[in-house]
Amino acid sequence: MTGMRLAPLCLLFLVGASCATLGGGPPTGGATPTSCMSMIDYIDFVQNAGIFYGAVPEYPNVGRPITDAELGAELFRVKNTLSVNSCDPWHQAVDGASGYVPTGEPVFRVKGYAPTFRVAAHHEGRLVLYEADSNPAAHRGADLMDIEGRVKSIALFDQKTGRHLVSRLTEKSRVDDLVRLVAGASVDANIPAGCAHAGDCVQLAFELTDGTASIRGYDRINGVLWRGIKVGNAFTVAVDELLRLAPTASPVPTTVNLARRYELARATRVSVKDPAYTGAARPTPPLSSFLSVLDADLPALRGARPSGQYVVVIFEFPDHYVSLAYEEGTNLLTVAAPDDELAVQVPIGFRGLVR
Repeated sequence: MTGMRLAPLCLLFLVGASCATLGGGPPTGGATPTSCMSMIDYIDFVQNAGIFYGAVPEYPNVGRPITDAELGAELFRVKNTLSVNSCDPWHQAVDGASGYVPTGEPVFRVKGYAPTFRVAAHHEGRLVLYEADSNPAAHRGADLMDIEGRVKSIALFDQKTGRHLVSRLTEKSRVDDLVRLVAGASVDANIPAGCAHAGDCVQLAFELTDGTASIRGYDRINGVLWRGIKVGNAFTVAVDELLRLAPTASPVPTTVNLARRYELARATRVSVKDPAYTGAARPTPPLSSFLSVLDADLPALRGARPSGQYVVVIFEFPDHYVSLAYEEGTNLLTVAAPDDELAVQVPIGFRGLVR
């Protein structure tokens, strides 16, 4: 999804170094085992027959939840719930494993869909839909996405939040042609996730005739639909049309002084959250070191979710915080909170403050 990158079992959110940092905990309310020495938030997944299924995210006004009436026969039962039994954030899933579905619970087929695409299971009082993320036996897009003949529209999410649809393609013949491209495309699950530049990756919703939706990230530059479906440039043409139809955002100033704009000198504490850092605590330079770089008019551009690896610098105030995501490869510092749709190009020296 805009941020197509998954750690083995831990999803790294924009405003934190672990899945729960500033994000309110895992999306399904799971908990780290009490014996663990650090916080681990597993993504919501199940695995069977080598197929890794991720929970379909819930978005406002996009798709609908499935119901018990849509469940087919039991496909398998969960053997190991990692959020209960494992303290290893890099644990590699095996068949029968889950993130949060309790051990012993059945995982069902979904009526009308191939089980290599969709399954469903109950946990925490709700029915969760899962879709195939990777399948070692998949050779064509249809092996991962059983959607041919079922798609009524293809819609684009906004790049600011990645949660709201901003444009939609509904012409049946064009939608059908694009879905055929997806179904017939070759699959290479080894293609690296993410994009080199912000904006190259977008997030799409395949809105299905039964009211549900399949959400996928798309790399516009390389023509790759998550995960590893090589649809090519013809698909990109349609995606770029959706981008042109999206509402025009407010202009971005040519330069921004982040320190003054957000009064960073008034912060009571600054911390760095780095997903790549495995020590017990991350040493953080003093606030003055960050102010020496950020109290300047820096080149500005429209902010987007980081598409590669990043660290997060959090300025804490008594009543709020300011969260900035830094991508080392581009030297871009994106304002994650508040949601002001801003990014600045920082001097190369900023890297030394966070690495």
